Amino acid sequence: MASVSIKRIDGCPLCRDERRSPVLPGPADEISVVRCARCGLAYADGRFDHGYLDVEHYGEIARARAKDTDPGGFLHARKRRFLALYDALLDGRVSRPEPGARALDIGCDVGTLLDELANLGWATEGIERSPAGAAARGRHVVHDVDIERADARVPGEFALVTMTHVLEHLDDPVAGLRFVGRHLAIGGGAVIEVPNFDDPARALWGRRFRPLELGDHVSFFDRATLELAIERADLTLRRAWCRPRGASSVMPSVLTAVDAIAGVVGRARSGVGGSRLAPQAAPTALRRTALAALDLLDPVLDRLSSSSSTRGANLVAIVTRSA
Repeated sequence: MASVSIKRIDGCPLCRDERRSPVLPGPADEISVVRCARCGLAYADGRFDHGYLDVEHYGEIARARAKDTDPGGFLHARKRRFLALYDALLDGRVSRPEPGARALDIGCDVGTLLDELANLGWATEGIERSPAGAAARGRHVVHDVDIERADARVPGEFALVTMTHVLEHLDDPVAGLRFVGRHLAIGGGAVIEVPNFDDPARALWGRRFRPLELGDHVSFFDRATLELAIERADLTLRRAWCRPRGASSVMPSVLTAVDAIAGVVGRARSGVGGSRLAPQAAPTALRRTALAALDLLDPVLDRLSSSSSTRGANLVAIVTRSA
């Protein structure tokens, strides 16, 4: 299988400073994680070619997820769990939209989150540039917009904007957050979710940890750097959440172990000893059962952690427009 070219990243995506130190170093022909000497952001020193990512990799993801389009299916059930969290963090405003309230999901993929928002009564629109957008357009208004452009716009403003697991992919995360600010209505709320670089599981696996997705992810946020990005975008942080979850705390390590075994027999992935990302597949029945069982740990984990925890796999920020 042919290698994918790597575009090198010379400056910090958050502050553009070029001074940095190694965090998870790798061979010269692979991708390493470094830390900005100025703002502290951990980031990749390279990424895979956009042609491969946008067409091949995300096309594969879209095909895998399109196999589960049943509203009562696995992917929709997972999205309902996430929406319940966002609803709690937004004091019930997600589940009780005002008549005609508009929601925008940035990076809407095949439209699963939009489906669930529409079921709650939201007028839904999405943004998706990958092949997955085609699957969502039959059910929602979906825009093909480069949110990192300073002049990027879609019509109107939205009472709810969601951008989950998108910010870490952007070459300019502050520009992406400013797009959120341009489209968030006064009094509305935005949900920004990213992987947490302080996830304890990451220390067990180093550069091989699957959620790093070296070659695709650019920025690796912790609580401090996510807050700094929000501040630089002239948004106001209202609430931050990070808790251990059964599924997101355990399953990535299981998948990373599978990747490590595959690497032993010659299947390279994610910029680690190779030049492509792991193949995507629809979740198996075994994986679905495992995730459901791991979800049962969440109430126990909640009792063992505090609101100031930084030990979960994901960071969620609730933001509003600055006055």
